[in-house]
Amino acid sequence: MRNPAAAALQPLLWGLLLGLLPGAGRTSEAAERPQPPEARVRYFESDPQACKPEAISASYKSHLQPYADQSPEVLAKLRRVQDDLTLASLKRCVQKGLLTRPQASVLFRSLGLTLPGTVIPVTAPQPSPATAP
Repeated sequence: MRNPAAAALQPLLWGLLLGLLPGAGRTSEAAERPQPPEARVRYFESDPQACKPEAISASYKSHLQPYADQSPEVLAKLRRVQDDLTLASLKRCVQKGLLTRPQASVLFRSLGLTLPGTVIPVTAPQPSPATAP
């Protein structure tokens, strides 16, 4: 025969045990934590020095030099990013009146820039003058 007092305490004990178990009856800690704030997008503020055609041209020609030892596939991807960034800089310089539209157009053509979305072809590495026979 069962003890009536134990039978009355059984639901209370189960409730207490369930409350003590990790995560039981509660939402997870991750769900309770607030989401981290999104990173703020900051744009480079073009200035008269940065918008000089000579500065843009020199910068474009030198930025990929540190990566010359990378595979042609990597260089093609880096070139795509560099073209997109340079084109965005040209647009901002024109919008701020620090570069004329004809100057930007000449730079676009002389640097061999491509429009966003254009696939940069993968080319075989060219021997440097120091290693050429």
